[in-house]
Amino acid sequence: MANSGEDQPLPPEIIRLVSTGDVQGIRNLLLTGEAKVDDTDSSGMTPLHHAAYKGNSELCKMLIAHGADVNADSHDHRYYALHFAALSGNIETVQQLLTAGAKTYHTNTLGRTATQMAAFVGNHAVVALINNYLPMSDVMQYTVPTGLEKEAKLPVSVAKPLYDLIMQVNLHPVRIAFFVENSEELQNNITSAWKVLEIMCEKESKRPANINEVICMKFHYLAFVLKTLEKELGKLEPMLKQEKSVKDNSIFESIIRKWLRGRQMDGFEEHLEYYIRDAIKSFPFVEMPLFMQLARNITGGNIGDSSALCILSGCINGQRAFNDDKACSTCGQEVKNLKKCSNCKMTQYCNRCCQKLHWPIHKKFCEKLKAEYKKQEKLEQEKEERENVEKKEDMELKMKDLIKSQDEQLASQAKEVVIT
Repeated sequence: MANSGEDQPLPPEIIRLVSTGDVQGIRNLLLTGEAKVDDTDSSGMTPLHHAAYKGNSELCKMLIAHGADVNADSHDHRYYALHFAALSGNIETVQQLLTAGAKTYHTNTLGRTATQMAAFVGNHAVVALINNYLPMSDVMQYTVPTGLEKEAKLPVSVAKPLYDLIMQVNLHPVRIAFFVENSEELQNNITSAWKVLEIMCEKESKRPANINEVICMKFHYLAFVLKTLEKELGKLEPMLKQEKSVKDNSIFESIIRKWLRGRQMDGFEEHLEYYIRDAIKSFPFVEMPLFMQLARNITGGNIGDSSALCILSGCINGQRAFNDDKACSTCGQEVKNLKKCSNCKMTQYCNRCCQKLHWPIHKKFCEKLKAEYKKQEKLEQEKEERENVEKKEDMELKMKDLIKSQDEQLASQAKEVVIT
């Protein structure tokens, strides 16, 4: 006969304290030896599993510091700590586990990775974080000469900005241009940067097992954009040597304006569309499933039916990672307080610099967008008025029913009085 719930063994004290978030109590148990950091409950969950599921980043940090195994597979259904953290949706917890060496390719008994579990419950920020994660050591290894090299492939000073670029979620070329513009080290060593990215891309593609196709494609794409910016810097070099001012303007202004240029009929950014398509098509490892998926998606339909940048962002960051409704019209950055064009109130920007760069393109369509906005505003107003009328009619009907019910009740009571 199966055991009743009352017969189930009590969880270890350390796991009970995890459920209450008692960090100091757990630390005392570990220091006195009354508990082990990888003790499990009846389902095989460790304290780290429980802490990750609760999204308790402070507790996860402490358990990892005491030697908790971030890749422990003791759970009955082989859920790893990263699975539980992904389900919790806590970004800091997921980041700590990744930094501690959590394997992103581990699957549970359903064959699902932590990324897939996060996507299933709608934690899209977690999906983007895991898909874009890379250990800093993967970049730092190129700052040390190997073999017969006299110089390292990458100066030490470039490692951190290059790593930050790789970890960036926004794939819009304009945002990448802004990133490079704000990093003097990347500008001065842009050739070394894109060459290292190409090496990393090739190295990932030749991994014997657990190839990360997403990060492989991202390495290639970033290298492609950096090469474009390198050419732009080459054009600007004579002017920069003469110390001519580029104040209040982006040093990559010409290429940014070219990317943002829209077609005459509707303003669709066809130059950017073709550029992203070229970046994807130039991927050298054409037999990779992710490339074939991207190639199918970007070649179907007419130019303007879908955006290659949205498709690429969806593949790398997870679906719904790129949201035009909340993104800057110039650089695609998603921020809380976007500033809308004061005239049309349709186009939005994250700052004045983006608005200034976009204005030569936007001014051609501003009045048309303004008319569209007024049309939508009128439709919304008419909808609201209809809803108000319907609510009023519904309220009047309910009042009539109530009055009728009261009249019937009074008539019934009067009848009873007469009979009596």
